[in-house]
Amino acid sequence: VSFEPAALHLLSRSAAGSMRDALSLLDQAIAHGSGSVQEIQVREMLGTVDLEYLFDLMDALLSGNAAALLKIADDMAVRSLSFSAALQELATLLTRIQVAQLAPDAIAGEVPERERLLALAARMDIEFVQLCYQIAVHGRQELALAPDEFSGFVMTLLRLLAFAPDSS
Repeated sequence: VSFEPAALHLLSRSAAGSMRDALSLLDQAIAHGSGSVQEIQVREMLGTVDLEYLFDLMDALLSGNAAALLKIADDMAVRSLSFSAALQELATLLTRIQVAQLAPDAIAGEVPERERLLALAARMDIEFVQLCYQIAVHGRQELALAPDEFSGFVMTLLRLLAFAPDSS
C-alpha cells in the first residue's frame, strides 16, 4: 500500500495509543483512498484541519493582519471545519515551532513542512510561542463557554493578535 508519512502520523495521533483503533483507522484510510494512504485524504476522512490554514493563520498573526485572520476563520467556517480541532492542531503546530527553535535537528529532514517550521521559528520570539500555545489551549477549553464555536475561535485568534509583540 502506498502511503505518505504525514498521513500515517495523523492516523497514529487519532488512534491515541490504541493499536485496534490504529488498525481500524488504517483500514478506513486505505478504503477511503482507493488503496493508498495520502495525507489530504486522511485529513478529509478524520475531519482534521489542513496545515495550510494554520500556516496562513500564523503568517497573518505575525504580520499583524486582523482582516486576514478573520478571512481565514470565515473560509474555515464555510468548509465546516471543527474549530476545536483547529485550535488543537494550532497548539500542535506551536509545539513543533518551539521544537524547531530549541532543537532544530529534531525536525526530520523528510518532514514536508520543515522549511516553513524553521522560517516561523526564526520569526517568533521563544516566549511568544509559549504564550500562543497557552492561548490556543485555553481558547479550545473556552469554546464551550462561547456563544458559538465560531465566536470562540475568532476571539482566540484576536487574543493571539492582541498579545503579539509590536512588530514596528
